[in-house]
Amino acid sequence: MKHKGRGPGRTFPQRLWQALLALGLLLLAACGGRQDLAGQVEQQLGRLQTLQGRLQISLQSATLEQEIWVQPPEFLRTETEAGPPAFQGTIVVLNDREGWVYTPALDMATVVDRTQYRPDLLGEAGAGSMLERLPYQVLAVLQRGYALRELADETIAGRPTRHLEVVIPDDDGAFPPGPLELWLDREFGYPLALRDSSGRQIQFTLAIFNQEIDPLVFDFVPPPGATVHRVQPQP
Repeated sequence: MKHKGRGPGRTFPQRLWQALLALGLLLLAACGGRQDLAGQVEQQLGRLQTLQGRLQISLQSATLEQEIWVQPPEFLRTETEAGPPAFQGTIVVLNDREGWVYTPALDMATVVDRTQYRPDLLGEAGAGSMLERLPYQVLAVLQRGYALRELADETIAGRPTRHLEVVIPDDDGAFPPGPLELWLDREFGYPLALRDSSGRQIQFTLAIFNQEIDPLVFDFVPPPGATVHRVQPQP
């Protein structure tokens, strides 16, 4: 007896298994694609030697304009050129020995001994910088395999970028839950722009990679007369 509506030799269970198999292959391909992306970004970041540039950091109605110098993994300097009066002129200098934050509005410099760095100092000025951690936090997000989609590529700071939207879950810790947009440099994997669900936006307006930086850039001497507050880890 022939069954109407069925091709020869193909039963409903067979078609169901074929559909499930195809779905499984698609899911595996998607997971593999995310892993490949994370691996590619990790390799690209590994080629990053230095970064110099300018960027804007915005949250709600406040915007900071900063100049930045980076030499991974432990050297960073930022100088705030424009923004709210309390932040104008602020200098952050991080190296393998110390971390400094100088606030002209208070004429005060805070310094942390980074050779004794511990997680309990993470919230202390000078212990670290959001910009220092940012590329590695982005890499960790990609490695965790959160849902993402690739959007149309864009040019940021005159450089081609890969535009991604990642859905951050409630328990990520580094980024608020919800959509996170990333613009990653196509050559070095560095986040040249970011927009998270809190409304925070970061965007480079100038980015120069792998040009030598004078080592003195990553040293800091507080101005004469400035108050110096030294933070030490608790025993």
